[in-house]
Amino acid sequence: MQPLKKSLPSFTNVKTFELPGTGLTSVLERRLVVIGMFLLALAIMGTLLGSTIAELLNLQLNVHGHAHLHAHGHPFIDARTLWGIPNALDVLSNLAFIPLGLWGLKSLYQAPMVHRAAQQSAAVFFAGLLATCASSSYYHWAPSAWGLAVDRAGMAMAFAGVLGLAAAERVSLRAAPYVWVNVLAAGLMAAYLNYSLGAIAPWAVVQFGGMAVVLWAATQPKQAGALGVRWGWLIGIYAVAKLFELGDEAVYRATDYTLSGHSIKHIVASMAALPIISALRHNANHRAKA
Repeated sequence: MQPLKKSLPSFTNVKTFELPGTGLTSVLERRLVVIGMFLLALAIMGTLLGSTIAELLNLQLNVHGHAHLHAHGHPFIDARTLWGIPNALDVLSNLAFIPLGLWGLKSLYQAPMVHRAAQQSAAVFFAGLLATCASSSYYHWAPSAWGLAVDRAGMAMAFAGVLGLAAAERVSLRAAPYVWVNVLAAGLMAAYLNYSLGAIAPWAVVQFGGMAVVLWAATQPKQAGALGVRWGWLIGIYAVAKLFELGDEAVYRATDYTLSGHSIKHIVASMAALPIISALRHNANHRAKA
């Protein structure tokens, strides 16, 4: 007869409890859910009070989220037509996402021992880079409110993958699918709300709140079996890309009207794939030598 102790279910932490409907029980998982609920509330409040906040801050943003358009009617400074392509460099610079996205998918295929939850999140991210190439090119070809929603739909996919992978690496593997599915849904909804209602707050929460979550996750200990993505590098690349975006006109003038900050932003943003690719390749090499 087996001892009674062995017949009872085992628990790693008797103080944990399950969040209803999620199966998430650990302290980090619960904190992640709380952060997500806070960001959702922030997005809702920002949508409801958006016009009031804009009045208080004296903001008059157009459908592109900018305070003004340039004299040529383009939301970004470089509106040159080259080889028959309008806004050519802002369109063509999106091609940088293709090799990085494909390289990432290839690296993922060559690292078969990666846990399925991490694989899914990484695949969503790399596929999101390819989607961003298409959606951003579509928007920059003929900027419009609808085109911006399409552009953000592609970015939402990439954001979802990044946050899912960060959860897999630093929170728990089982949290990863919850994260990327919910972030993708939130990103698509935020893009639509901006298009239909002119609400900018939801997208701001998805973009900046999402990166804040990645930053928080990066401060947590690595989970067992983590790829070892250097999240500091990824966050740094994102920050540099945003600086180029904000300095769109300044960079254009500094380069003697050769290349704008927004065009460079696309190229830099594509490099966010490199820390993840590096971790995948390191994992594959380590497994091969084992």
